[in-house]
Formats: sequence, C-alpha cells, structure tokens
Amino acid sequence: VTGTVTPATAKAVIVDAAGKTVADLKPGAYQLQLAPGRYKARCLEPKTREQDFLSLSEPVTVNVDCS
Repeated sequence: VTGTVTPATAKAVIVDAAGKTVADLKPGAYQLQLAPGRYKARCLEPKTREQDFLSLSEPVTVNVDCS
C-alpha cells in the first residue's frame, strides 16, 4: 500500500478489521506492506475521519486527506 497523508499537521493510523492499529502514518508519502484484507485509514488530527480500503496482493494506492 502506498500513498500520501495530508496536510503537514496530520496524524493518522491504519487499523485492521478487528480495530487493531497496524501502522502509524506521518504526513507525506508512505509505503506499507499489509496482509490482504479490509483496513481503515483513520485520521486523528486535524480532523477525525475514516476511509475504508482493501489491501490486495497487487499494489494499492490510498491517499489520506485529514484536512
């Protein structure tokens, strides 16, 4: 999974289907290896929001906008 986190003040995490945090995301570009399955990108700051996505066996891009 690749993508970017915006804005520069953003704090976000990736949680699995059970709600367990599997990654902390910092502002800017990121790259993660996740097992195939359902996940949520959860913004913590500056605004709280969630974005569902699927991790597949092929590359997936998930851009996270927390503004």
